[in-house]
Amino acid sequence: MTKTSSNTPHRPDSLAGAISAFEGIHNACALINSPLGCRNYLAYLIQIQDPQATSLNSDAYMTEFHFGLPRAPCTFIDEYDYVNSAEPKIKKALTYLSGWNQGLVGVINAPGTSLIGDDLTGIVRKISPKFKTVTIESTSFTGTFADGFKKAIIEILKTVTKESSGKIPKSVNLVGPNIFHYNWENNVEEIKKTFELMGIRTLSTICAGEDLSKIEQAAKAELNVVLSEEYGDTIAKFLERNFGIPALGIKEPSPFGLMASEQWFGSIAKFFNLHSEIVESESRKIRMKCYRTLERLSLLTGGLKGKTFAIFGDSSAVAPLTIFLHKYLGMYPEIVGLREVGPHNKSSIESYLSENSLDATLLFSPDQYEIQRNLLIRNPHLIYGSVIEERISKAAQNKHQAFIPISHPYSERVLLTYRPTVGFNGALTLVEDTINSIKEVEGQV
Repeated sequence: MTKTSSNTPHRPDSLAGAISAFEGIHNACALINSPLGCRNYLAYLIQIQDPQATSLNSDAYMTEFHFGLPRAPCTFIDEYDYVNSAEPKIKKALTYLSGWNQGLVGVINAPGTSLIGDDLTGIVRKISPKFKTVTIESTSFTGTFADGFKKAIIEILKTVTKESSGKIPKSVNLVGPNIFHYNWENNVEEIKKTFELMGIRTLSTICAGEDLSKIEQAAKAELNVVLSEEYGDTIAKFLERNFGIPALGIKEPSPFGLMASEQWFGSIAKFFNLHSEIVESESRKIRMKCYRTLERLSLLTGGLKGKTFAIFGDSSAVAPLTIFLHKYLGMYPEIVGLREVGPHNKSSIESYLSENSLDATLLFSPDQYEIQRNLLIRNPHLIYGSVIEERISKAAQNKHQAFIPISHPYSERVLLTYRPTVGFNGALTLVEDTINSIKEVEGQV
């Protein structure tokens, strides 16, 4: 096992993470205190990831602060404001947003504007807007997307979540998913559906397409369940420390693949003293469906055993998926690339590769050049990842290399049908995509 790390990651930074926290709440928005260039791409990306525009006509958003894009307005500061203060434009923008029926506005300094020295909290206090506000004075200059996301979520919870003397029985908060995750809507729905089968109520999803009113009531949950360690660990600890809600899912593998899903949902069932039959039944149903197809494929072509793969994404998805692909499908990892890295998942994948004598290259925060170099050297049959890896593979003109999207950024494929990548049905999606991709590149369809 070879390990390398990069100092030039190409993933979104902590500013994007903070913005996504606010824009992941219905009836809330992020007001970015920045020049237009710091905002436009992020506003465009948010609208792709979580479309909420009420009109397809961009003229409806051709305002002084939206500039044709419906999400994440900005103050549009210039060189004059850097010298003399951005306070007048911040006040004007907040007054403007009063007409947009917002319940919460996050006023966020971009890294450059945090150097001006404006007191954002003091400026907001002078105006006393009719909506709730959270100010983020600095998202840091080198922080990761997860860092910015978690910091903003904790500030949101401090502001809006109400104390509660009682808990709603068998209720949970889902912590960790966000609107920048690939296929996040289907994945959140899959988790909620499985909880519903188990008799568990999802009180709130913090913060991915959730109503502000539900986040306000998050303290009533009996349990926090963390879907992604990197995005939810400190949030869950904050909720436990301040509202007395215990957490599961930080140390347990995230529910990607069958084995991890059994363990993750099983631990939650055990917490609520529920019978595990529902979890076992769901797993059995998917295993039988997969088995028949895999058996037929094996008889016809030799199947997936021995196929090699590279996988790229956040460690909470990559670690359990790598184990699933190797242990269940008999495939062999050539490259394991971790973007956001959680300590428990890092330890898990390192131990698995070592214990099974798998000679995979383990990459931490790889840049595009490191990805390209390793893909050329290892030349796996399949690549699981984002549009970055897909385009690197296409540029190499390797027609015998299949690609399957599992991580952000990826907007090349429209997702309208219900095809999650998490939970038991997510395992079905993964097996289906793997088989079809291999058949396509090998000319069997």
